[in-house]
Amino acid sequence: MNLDPESERLLATARIGMLALNGGRYPLVNPAAFYFGGDSVWLTTSRHAVKFALARRRPGASFLVDGGGHCVLLEGDVEVYDPLSVPGQVRAFLEGPNFYLNLAGYAFKNASFIGGYLWDLARIPGDWWPQNRALLRLRAVRAWSLPSVSSSPAEPAAVPGVPAGVRRSLTRVPVAYLCTLVDKVPLMAPALWTADGHLSVVTAVGGFLGIERRAAGGVVIESHHAFRATRMVGAYLRGRFTAGGEAKHAVAERYSLEGPPAGLGLRFEPERATWWRGFSIQSAEVESEPKEAAT
Repeated sequence: MNLDPESERLLATARIGMLALNGGRYPLVNPAAFYFGGDSVWLTTSRHAVKFALARRRPGASFLVDGGGHCVLLEGDVEVYDPLSVPGQVRAFLEGPNFYLNLAGYAFKNASFIGGYLWDLARIPGDWWPQNRALLRLRAVRAWSLPSVSSSPAEPAAVPGVPAGVRRSLTRVPVAYLCTLVDKVPLMAPALWTADGHLSVVTAVGGFLGIERRAAGGVVIESHHAFRATRMVGAYLRGRFTAGGEAKHAVAERYSLEGPPAGLGLRFEPERATWWRGFSIQSAEVESEPKEAAT
């Protein structure tokens, strides 16, 4: 796998990316601290997390890192290393010294994040304590260098289907990330967005996502924290994309653009929302917009 120099620098310096897994009907997308080494993305999670179970059942995955002006998307298969299982221990042993060198690279790169995690340990559920964590490795076999989107200041926009506190935290987040399944592989791309019951989004790489007619997928909007996982707030909406003739105009208004932004404009109808504050995660169905009474 070949990476251009800009993508190599981004993977070496960025600390947070988006992991997408095949969840069946819809993809699942989660933010994660990571390390890139040996043509692989290394990250940790709870062995009780949904993504841990999905990685075992459907290993096809992707990982997106956004540097503001440039994105890199890696596609591959996820492997699970569970230190409490014999197969996990054997797999780690067979990897040899490079396995432990990459673990050391992860710890060094994410030292401040790990420090924040330990600082907040008393507030973190037991399922996420160190003894309950496992390692995920995405072996990248393909890489895309993608254009990012302008992150110019945006007017407030209310994410539908989430509680008021989460909505307030996300109201000025300028960039969303779209995800769809293409040949059972979840692929992602950044987008400008606005909301009015549904979402209007514009992405520069819509054809890449293979969105046609009423494509199932998801949109994630998140506010990162530099080193404290308990301060991260986000929402992931599952639903369907459709062609949206007015999407570009709505997005242009939110970002105070002089004209419609370049790219593919889409309307996204959310069906289910998942939101998080730190390690507290909840989900609910999104109520559809009320229909106008017939005249």
